[in-house]
Amino acid sequence: MQVRAMMRVSVVIPAYNARDSLELCLLSLAHQEGRGTAYTAEVIVVDDGSTDGTGTMVAEFGGVPGRGPGGDIVIRYVHEPRTPASGRARARNIGLRHATGDLVVLLDADQMVGSAFLAEHVASHTGQDDALVVLGPRFQLGEGTADRERLRGGFSLEALPPVVRGDEREPVFAALDCGPEGLETAWHYMWTCNVSVRRSHLTALGGFDEAFVGWGLEDSELGYRLKRAGARFARNPSAVVYHEHRNGVTARMHREWRRNLARFERKHDDPVVLLQRVFDPVIDPSAELELTWIESAVRFELAARALRGRGRTPLGLLPENSGAS
Repeated sequence: MQVRAMMRVSVVIPAYNARDSLELCLLSLAHQEGRGTAYTAEVIVVDDGSTDGTGTMVAEFGGVPGRGPGGDIVIRYVHEPRTPASGRARARNIGLRHATGDLVVLLDADQMVGSAFLAEHVASHTGQDDALVVLGPRFQLGEGTADRERLRGGFSLEALPPVVRGDEREPVFAALDCGPEGLETAWHYMWTCNVSVRRSHLTALGGFDEAFVGWGLEDSELGYRLKRAGARFARNPSAVVYHEHRNGVTARMHREWRRNLARFERKHDDPVVLLQRVFDPVIDPSAELELTWIESAVRFELAARALRGRGRTPLGLLPENSGAS
């Protein structure tokens, strides 16, 4: 009988003043099931200079022992003082430097995961070549408070506020009649709220670009480099995360997104990168919308296909001097 190798998984979670949300995230991770897979897991919390007692909460966490299929899920806590260089990209890079797993799963502090979350990511990579990036869906929760005590006893959807919206990317995939494996722009949707990739590929590329500060695109830019390096993208609809209720994009977030997009464009001389400008109006909270985010995403993909010789796109969407027709 063939014995399957035990996969080592590192879950990297950056956190900044997210004590209460992070505790819910850790509670959900404590109830992971094997579902026929074989893995051990460590959770690396990178505290990005919090002042709300995040470190104390993590130190005292243990009301629920880890029950991973390979034994307890180990929690590692890393604290970094807050500096002008602090941010998501830097915090995740710190987590990567502390990671020991073969597979890295990236997650946000304000999310809870189903009991099969890690098993599904492991299953997606088992038996596949290692140049695979797996995207999992993010479901948005409505307003309300999760039942913390109920979550201590086990994960249950009934312990969470109601789901009010599914993953934003799924209607895009449906409109284009393919998953990320068929998209020229799959790299843009490598959102670090729920993605897994082999650690060796992340470290080979130097991790995240820490010049991306603030909100937006540090994950897509890494996805772009992974794609250029030969990575394949796929999705696992069963590797679900539940995102706490949040308000929309603010003017500050939009400014940060635009600054990061400018960095993205300077770094990569590729017209496809410029096409991300189609999202500017739908991200700008002050703009009058002509297209929805989904319509913008579809146009983004069609224009990218035109640039790569896979089709034509409406006149006016391609960047000037792109060479496409």
